[in-house]
Amino acid sequence: MKKISKSSTILILYLFLFFFSSANLYAQGKKKTSPDTTGQKITEIKIGDQGITIKTQEGKEIKEKPGEVVVGKEGIKVTTTVELNEGDIVKFGKDITVEEGEKVSGDIVAIGGDVHVKGTVEGDVVSIGGNIYVTSTGVIEKDATSVGGDVKKEPGAVIKGQTQGLGFLPGSFFGFHPGAFWNRGIGFIFTFFKILFLFFLSIIALALVPGNIQKIKDEVSRNAWKSALIGFLGEILILPVFILLLITIIGIPVAILILPLFILIAMILGYASVSLIVGEKLKQNTNLKPQTQMLTLALGILAVEFMSLFASFLRIFCGIFSPLCLIFAILGFMITYVVFTIGFGGAILTLLGTRPKEKPVPVTPASEPVPPQV
Repeated sequence: MKKISKSSTILILYLFLFFFSSANLYAQGKKKTSPDTTGQKITEIKIGDQGITIKTQEGKEIKEKPGEVVVGKEGIKVTTTVELNEGDIVKFGKDITVEEGEKVSGDIVAIGGDVHVKGTVEGDVVSIGGNIYVTSTGVIEKDATSVGGDVKKEPGAVIKGQTQGLGFLPGSFFGFHPGAFWNRGIGFIFTFFKILFLFFLSIIALALVPGNIQKIKDEVSRNAWKSALIGFLGEILILPVFILLLITIIGIPVAILILPLFILIAMILGYASVSLIVGEKLKQNTNLKPQTQMLTLALGILAVEFMSLFASFLRIFCGIFSPLCLIFAILGFMITYVVFTIGFGGAILTLLGTRPKEKPVPVTPASEPVPPQV
C-alpha cells in the first residue's frame, strides 16, 4: 500500500472542511449559494485572513468566510471569527452599528443617533434622540432603552433585560434624524455669523454717519407705510433699471459701479435705522435698559433676527421641511425682509440720509450794552 503524501492529506482535509461547513450553514437556516463543483478537479486550496479559497481546474473559485477550524471527536467544525470590542461605545450625532458576528463587552450609548444591533452586546444599549433596532441575529444581554425614540425588534431578536421606548422628546416628535445633524448645525452657525456680520456693518454705519441714520430713522418713524411701499417698488425696479442702464453706453458705469453701491449702502443704513427703532421701542416698553445707542442697536438687531436664529436652531432637530420648523423659518424670513424693505424705502426717500438739508441756525448779533443814565 502506497503511503499517502502530506499534500494529499491536506487536500482531503480541506475538502472535508468545505463540505462540513456548507452543511452546517444549511442546517442553521442561513442562505448560502456556492458553485456546483461536482465532477470537477480541485487544483488549489488557500487558507488566509480572507478565509478559505478553493480553486477548480476550470478556473472557478469557491470562497468561505474566515473562521476557526476545530478537529475533535465530533468531527471537523468551522466557526466564523467573532470580533470582540472591549469596553463601552459612546457616540454623539452618529449611528452605532454592531455587525453580525461582532461582540461588545460593555455598554452602548448613542446621543442623537440610532443603534443597530446585529451581533451581541453584553451590556446596556441606550439611545437618546434615536431608535434602537435589533435584528434577528442581535442579542442584548441587559436593558435596551430609547429616550426620544423606540426599540424595534425583528423576529428572533433577543433582549434579556427590560425594553423601554420613551418617545416624547423632540427627537421623535419632530422627526429628528442624526444623519443630517451636523449639516443642519452648520446652517445654525451660518445664521449666527450672518447676524454678527449685520451687527458689525450697522455699528460701523452708526459710528461713521450717525446723522444720516437719524434722518432715515425719523422718516421711517413718520411714514412707515410710505417707506415700505417705496422700498418694495425699489426692489422690483432694481433689475429693470439695471438692464436699462446697460443699454446705454453712458449708463454702463452707473449700472456696474454706482447702482450696486447705492443699493448696498441703502440696505445697510436702512437696516441699522429700523433696528435702532426696534431697540428704542424695547427700551421704552420692557425692563431692558441699554445705556448706549450702540447697545440699543444691538438689542434691536437681536430682536429682528431672533426668529431666524431660533428657526435655524430648531432645524438641527426637526429638518427644514418639518411643519413647526417651516413656520418659524417663514416668520423669521418675513420679519427680516420687512425690516430691510422699510429701511431701504426710508433710505431712498432721504437719499441715503442726506435729506432734508439741515437749515443753518441764524446767528443774532449781540446787542450792545446800554450805558446807565446818570
